[in-house]
Amino acid sequence: MKNPNGYGCIRLMSGARRRPYAFIATVAGKQKYIAAFETLYEAKIFQATYFADHHKDHHPFRRKSITFAELYFRWLPFHLNEGAELSESTKSSYENSFKHCAALYDRHFSDLEFLELQAVIDDMRNHQHLSYSSCKKVKNLLSLLYQYAIKSNICSTNYAALISIGKNRPIYPHHIISRQKINRLWNHTDVPGVDSVLILLYTGLRVSEMLQIEKKNINLRQRFIRITKSKTASGIRVVPIHPKIMPFILSRLSNPGIFLICDSSGRPYDYTRYRSSVWNKAMKLINGSNHTPHDTRHTVATLLDNAGANETAKRRILGHAGGDITERVYTHKGLRQLRKCIELLK
Repeated sequence: MKNPNGYGCIRLMSGARRRPYAFIATVAGKQKYIAAFETLYEAKIFQATYFADHHKDHHPFRRKSITFAELYFRWLPFHLNEGAELSESTKSSYENSFKHCAALYDRHFSDLEFLELQAVIDDMRNHQHLSYSSCKKVKNLLSLLYQYAIKSNICSTNYAALISIGKNRPIYPHHIISRQKINRLWNHTDVPGVDSVLILLYTGLRVSEMLQIEKKNINLRQRFIRITKSKTASGIRVVPIHPKIMPFILSRLSNPGIFLICDSSGRPYDYTRYRSSVWNKAMKLINGSNHTPHDTRHTVATLLDNAGANETAKRRILGHAGGDITERVYTHKGLRQLRKCIELLK
């Protein structure tokens, strides 16, 4: 579908460039280079925002002709500026969910019908065999887009609320890592990466939290890790360092790079690379190929329950909602209570 007049265009520039996608717009009757971007996705966000900012007088007359894709790229910067700080994983989730809606890109948003939205979910479930979680994320994105469209007087009905995503049947059910397998990991601490698995098992961190820990957020004097990036507000916390993993922390601090968990060259891991090059290899050593990194959190929660841990302290260590989580909790007596709880892990 043709873009509206004045919408500009995105061109892929030749050569090896760090920002190869150029946004071009017509200014005073002449095409003018405006900005360049690393990805086409970033360029499209800028394009939609640029048009909205420079053609406000035309905006009311074309509300009904805005396409699904244009609405998305107009909504995203609005959503990012609403005040809530979104994690990189949340932003990535929006991008992936948008890709699943490719069949809707050129449709006028105001003309969309319920069955078209349901068809996107049905295709994900029945043909792509994607998880309940993936379908839920797409439904959530559609709901957010409809809320924005209703506020903008583009449509009046939120059809996303009617979408069915079926029942949650986990593709990868979680399994507790047994004491025998944990002991096997301790027998292989000389294997690169095994220490990171043990760090997960003695902190209860989400793997995404562990991979984003910067060395400056390790407090050796008071022996805790400050988590500054998490998928939830409750996840922003401090976690005491268990004495058994302190040698791993010290060793990691002496490695190159600003992040605690890096490869030998100091390059940090994303989840996919960590899963394939570290986690999977460690699991082969202990016959644990059925385990996922998230199993470590289930294991920590179960072991703390079995040891009679204080429920409030356990929630704070795991970063679960519940209780008043403020910086005051993690000083003096609060930190000692958390340390007492974490040291129940043997």
